[in-house]
Amino acid sequence: MKRKAVVLLLGGEEGAGFGAAAGAFFQPLLGRPLGAYALEAVCGIDPEAVLVLAGAGPAVRDGWESLIKGVETKTPVFLLAGEGRRAGVFPALVTARAILEKYPDRDILAVPAGLPLLRSQTLKALLRVHASKDCALTFLGGGGEAGLTGILALRSADAFPLLRGISPSRGAAGFEALALRLTKAGKKVGFYEYPDPEDVLAVENGEDFGLAAGLLRGRKNRSLARKGVIFLDPASAWVDWEAEVGPRTVVYPSVVIEGPSRVGADSRIYPHVHIMNSQLGAKVKVLSSTVMEDCVLEDDAQVGPFSRFRPKTRICAGAKVGNFVEMKNTVFGPRSKAQHLSYLGDSQVEEDVNVGAGTITCNYDGVAKYPTHIGAGAFIGSGTELVAPVKVGRGAYVAAGSTITKDVSAGALAVARARQVEKPGWVLERVRQRKKAGRGRKP
Repeated sequence: MKRKAVVLLLGGEEGAGFGAAAGAFFQPLLGRPLGAYALEAVCGIDPEAVLVLAGAGPAVRDGWESLIKGVETKTPVFLLAGEGRRAGVFPALVTARAILEKYPDRDILAVPAGLPLLRSQTLKALLRVHASKDCALTFLGGGGEAGLTGILALRSADAFPLLRGISPSRGAAGFEALALRLTKAGKKVGFYEYPDPEDVLAVENGEDFGLAAGLLRGRKNRSLARKGVIFLDPASAWVDWEAEVGPRTVVYPSVVIEGPSRVGADSRIYPHVHIMNSQLGAKVKVLSSTVMEDCVLEDDAQVGPFSRFRPKTRICAGAKVGNFVEMKNTVFGPRSKAQHLSYLGDSQVEEDVNVGAGTITCNYDGVAKYPTHIGAGAFIGSGTELVAPVKVGRGAYVAAGSTITKDVSAGALAVARARQVEKPGWVLERVRQRKKAGRGRKP
C-alpha cells in the first residue's frame, strides 16, 4: 500500500536556500513571493499536509500567512511560526520532530522554501525512487557540481526512533549519524540525482535572485508561446507569473506586464509598454512607451504612444487615446477620441466625443477633487480648460481656447475666451520710441 506523504517546508530565519534572511521568502519574483513557488510545488504532489517551518517574529509570521493565502490549493497548510531558528535541514527536522511524529508511517519530504524553480514533477520523481528502492532515507542531488539540494525523503516509522540522541547542532553530520544508524538497523539509504539542476537552484543572494528571475521568465514566456502568444523577442519581454495573454497577441520587445493582468486575443503590445494590474480586451493596440496601472481597456481600443493611464481608468470599446495623454479615474466612452496632449481626471466621457489637443480638466482646487461630465457626441476644441465641477451637454461644441466654468447645454456652442484686440503699427512705434530713448542717453 502506498504511504501518504507529509511535507516539511523550511522557511525559517536562516535559509532561503541555505543562508539568506527570512525576508527573502517574501521578495517578489516575477510578481509573486519567492517562497510561493516552492509551496505551490509541494502542494502539487497532493500530500496529506504541508507544515511550514517559519522563523520567529510577527513580521515573519504575517509574511507567511499572507503567502500561504495567496497559493490556491486544497492541501492543508499549517504554519509553525517561531520554530525554524536553526540553519540547515537536519536541525529543522529535529526541531519539528514532535509534530511530525503525529504522522506515523508516512513519507516525510523536507524541502527548503528558497527553491523558486522547483516543480512538482521533481518531488514526485524523488518519492517514486524512494518507494521503489524501499529506502528509509533518500537524498536528492542536483546533478554535476550542485551536490545535495537540501531536499530529502524519509520514512517516519524508520527514521524518527533513531533521531533521539543526535544533536540538532550537528547539521550535515547529523544526517551521517542517522544514515549510519539506519544502515546498522538493516534499512536502506538512497540517493537520487535529478537530471535537471535548474529545478533545484537555491536563491541565497542577489545574483541567484536575478538568475532565478530570468529562468522563470523563460518558463512563463514559453508557456504562453505554446498557447499561441507571439513574442518578437522573448528574451526582453517580462510577463509576471500570474499574468495571462491571449492567443495570437503579438508582444514586441521590452514589454513588461505585471501582476494579475489580462490581455485578450489578437492584440498588439508595442515596445516599451508597461502594464500593471490591468485588464485588456481583445484586438486592442497599445502603442510604444505607454504606461497603465489598475485600468481597463475594452475590445478594439487603441492607446499610445506615450500615454499614461492611472488607476480607475476605463477606455471603452473602439476608443482612441493618443500621444502624451494622461487619464486618471476616468471612463472614456465608446469610439471617443483624445489624440494629443491632454489630461482628463475624475471624468465621465460618453460615446463619440472628440477631445481636442491640449484639453485639461481642472479637477483639483487645492483642497478637493471635482468631476467633469462630457455628453455623447460633444466636441471639445483644442486648448480648452474645463474647470470642474462642470458638465458639457450632448452634442455641444466648445470653442478652442475656452475656459469653461459653467455647464454647457446640449447642442450649444460655448465660447469662453477674452476678446481679441489688435493695435495696427504698435510694434514699429514701440521700436521707434525705444531707439529715440536710447539716443538721448549719456554714455
